[in-house]
Amino acid sequence: MQNRLHKLAQDRLIWFVVLGLLLFGTDQWLQTREQQVIKIDLPLVEKLVAQWEGQTERRPNARELDALIEGYIREEILVREAARLGLDNDDIIIRRRLAQKVEFMMADETVEALPDRQALQRFFEENRAEYDAPEALTWRHVFADTEAVAKQLRTALNRNEADWQNKGKPFMLNRQYARQSELDLSRLMGTQFAAALFQQGVGNWGVPLQSTFGWHVVKIDTRHAAQQAAFGPLIERVARDYQKMQRQQAMAAAWEELRGRYEIELLPIEGDGQ
Repeated sequence: MQNRLHKLAQDRLIWFVVLGLLLFGTDQWLQTREQQVIKIDLPLVEKLVAQWEGQTERRPNARELDALIEGYIREEILVREAARLGLDNDDIIIRRRLAQKVEFMMADETVEALPDRQALQRFFEENRAEYDAPEALTWRHVFADTEAVAKQLRTALNRNEADWQNKGKPFMLNRQYARQSELDLSRLMGTQFAAALFQQGVGNWGVPLQSTFGWHVVKIDTRHAAQQAAFGPLIERVARDYQKMQRQQAMAAAWEELRGRYEIELLPIEGDGQ
């Protein structure tokens, strides 16, 4: 028996295996130990305080700070336990939050320095339609549920429009609108109504127009001509739009690069005859 133990002690392979098992066990123990350690350091405390100040606009007192740290510890323990149990694997809400967080990180990385004035002005000219004020109407209307009633109202209003606000049927929205473009009108009343109203003259109650709500007798009080925007007063808005465009382009490029790292396999669907 002693000879056998002596031979085993001299066998380098056996010692190598034993040493490997010891190292593996130690590493596993250290990893488990590390997973059970929650570190509370100064950067973390400063982050918790900054979040508190952002919500309350004041610094936390000692008791509130203790509660913040204890809340973080509780959340961290529960998150780690959820991960240990694999609860995050098939949870669609967690998956979406993780994907959203990566998108936010990508967006932060794509923010570039503000371009010079010349680049902004060039962007402004290329997208002038976004800044110019289109032709617009200031108008009022009386609502009716049928075309026949609307025609009668038109005749009466053109004779005497006093107390026009109380004519016709009640309307769920406003009876009077200021400076509405054709696009504004289309969103409110429908495209056919908007196109017809922009053909109407100013100053008289026009022929009844049909909207998605019913029939309307409309009077245009003012027609506002289209106006070209000036670059100077809008430079801050143009800068925001320019950076938004840059961010969208950079995000699209980053996504294409990220997607290129993955191979997509389209597996046959069970029961698909093709």
